[in-house]
Amino acid sequence: MTSITNSKTRLAALVAGVAVALALMGAVAVAPAQAAGLSASQVQAIVSLLASFGADSATIANVTAALNGQATTGTGSTGSTGGACPVLTRSLQTGSSGADVQSLQKFLNASADTRVAVSGAGSPGMETTYFGPATHSAVVKFQAKNNVSAIGVVGPATRAAIAAVCGTTGTGTGTGTGTGSTGSTVLQGGEGQLDVNDKLGDVESDIDEGSSDVQVLGVELEAKDSDVAVERVDVDVTLSGTGSTRLTNYFDTVSLMLNGKVMATMDAGDITKDTGTVYSFRFTNLKNNVIREDDKADLYVVVDAVSNVDSGDIAKAIKVEIPSNGIRAVDAAGISDTYGSGDSETGINVVAATGGDLEVSEGDNNPNGQVVTVDENDDTNGVLALEFDLKAKNQDVTVDALPVHLVTSSGNGIDAPVKRAILKKGSTVIDTVSIAATTSTDYIVYFDNLGLDIAQGDTETLSVYVDLNNTDTSGAVFATGTTMYAKVLSSDGTNGWDVEDTNGDVVTPSGSVNNSGETLVFQTEGISAEFVSASEVKTFTAGAQAGQKDIGQFTIVVDVTAVGEDMYIDKSATRTGTTAAATGTGTAGNGFMWATTTESTTGTSSISAIVTASGSTSGDTTTAFKINDGETRRFTLTVSLESGIDGSAAVQLYGINWDTESTDTTPDNFYTSNMSDFKTNLLTLLTQ
Repeated sequence: MTSITNSKTRLAALVAGVAVALALMGAVAVAPAQAAGLSASQVQAIVSLLASFGADSATIANVTAALNGQATTGTGSTGSTGGACPVLTRSLQTGSSGADVQSLQKFLNASADTRVAVSGAGSPGMETTYFGPATHSAVVKFQAKNNVSAIGVVGPATRAAIAAVCGTTGTGTGTGTGTGSTGSTVLQGGEGQLDVNDKLGDVESDIDEGSSDVQVLGVELEAKDSDVAVERVDVDVTLSGTGSTRLTNYFDTVSLMLNGKVMATMDAGDITKDTGTVYSFRFTNLKNNVIREDDKADLYVVVDAVSNVDSGDIAKAIKVEIPSNGIRAVDAAGISDTYGSGDSETGINVVAATGGDLEVSEGDNNPNGQVVTVDENDDTNGVLALEFDLKAKNQDVTVDALPVHLVTSSGNGIDAPVKRAILKKGSTVIDTVSIAATTSTDYIVYFDNLGLDIAQGDTETLSVYVDLNNTDTSGAVFATGTTMYAKVLSSDGTNGWDVEDTNGDVVTPSGSVNNSGETLVFQTEGISAEFVSASEVKTFTAGAQAGQKDIGQFTIVVDVTAVGEDMYIDKSATRTGTTAAATGTGTAGNGFMWATTTESTTGTSSISAIVTASGSTSGDTTTAFKINDGETRRFTLTVSLESGIDGSAAVQLYGINWDTESTDTTPDNFYTSNMSDFKTNLLTLLTQ
């Protein structure tokens, strides 16, 4: 801790110091010079000191008159008490007498809250020269009202409060851009000092270009024995090493902050060099500048860095310091001192900011593969094809353009099924692109002129919708059963992507969303299936009976919905191989087609495979389940397998027969879309 005493000779008399304090706080009445025992040279010294503080000419003239023995009155009031300002040159208390007591009573009687008496001696118009119990009580009320120790004695703090209530306050001007001081704030206490404690460690040594409100130097201040107002702070910035010697090549602004509040701000362009590489400047006319007695406060030098540092200026060594005696502060007694440890400095660099990044990921509502009902005669609009998230990292980014792939099974090109693509943010349409005539089955839609701003750390969710043509087109170019999926790829790089960060640098996105495993099937009629659950369990364990092998039971539950017409689902459960991939051709059997998965490692023999359905059986036949148009029934496929060799097995459902006719015993319509997840986990099966 460093404590530095006042750097100027203390004023010849305490009352003269009080006079200065009152003048600085807008007081309009001070002690006559004769009462204080001041010489003409001392009066001139006080007036000069006022001028150095930035006092206006009216205040200086008023104080000069007062110091020469001429009592003055205020020109305005900031409080509720409006009496003439009394000329108080001494402490007053019970038993005191004189004209100054009478002036005090007149002042107190100007407000009903502090009236000495309602009638008789001491009442308005009948003020006396004696300080008795009634005056004491009125003083206590005034002190309580104005946050002064309510002891009934009119000492320096109370006299300062009286001056602040009935006097004027000045804003002044200064080097910094702060718009005025806290001159109207009453400082409590007597003679005090400001301790400059340790440097604060939470400052930055490397400042990214374009960053704002960066703390580069901090010190802890502590008010001792009195409230203290910080009047000015000197700051030196030294540029060393190679690179520019212009401060404006590194900083836009430099500010002072006390306990998180701005005291003053200066534009770097208004700061001139003291020497070839040193910029010395002074913050004056500070606001938010009072530290209460025994409180600690954090004082920071804060900068806004320029948005783009030239490559030759990167990592410039910059020293920021508050020099010795670089802080001036005033206590409640009006004594102004300079403070500073001489060790308040830090070294910093202004560096190129980490480039922005844009991360692409799957949105929460990205669609699963499904059947989309389309009309033979009318267009089908607003089909969700893709949802993805864009997250900005390191910097704010602006997305002006992005590419989205639409991939179709139509040999006639994407324009056969898709009429237009729409990009939305929430419910707001950002861009719409009509699909041009093309034979491309992997077509890139370029959404452009987006102007989408994403703040650092924030995520924006975008959705791609498609409007579909009808299926009754000439030449049947859009056949029922056509599929499509969408994807957005960072690997497209700058080919279609137009993204910049705060510094104007190009951003190449990372991540992607590819719905190739979640295709949309466009049908005028058919079924859609949704996976519900799967489970596996041993129903018999090897070794429990001589010669018996493990038996596993595999269950897959799926919801099936009829689309466009009543549907009949074959009741069969057909296995298409011992260990076969789920090819989805649908030509190997009827009903619910299943196989063991490619991950299975044991040959297994089938004991049983059955299909059951929930819901109403009305309309079911001996060979088929019925699902009414637009309704859903839940189906359960249960398969029991016996191990062939020691290993593991799992079951996958990959196709479902359907038909619109109940009498068709060999339906040739197969639902096989997006069924890669319709499977159980592996189950270990042993032979003994």
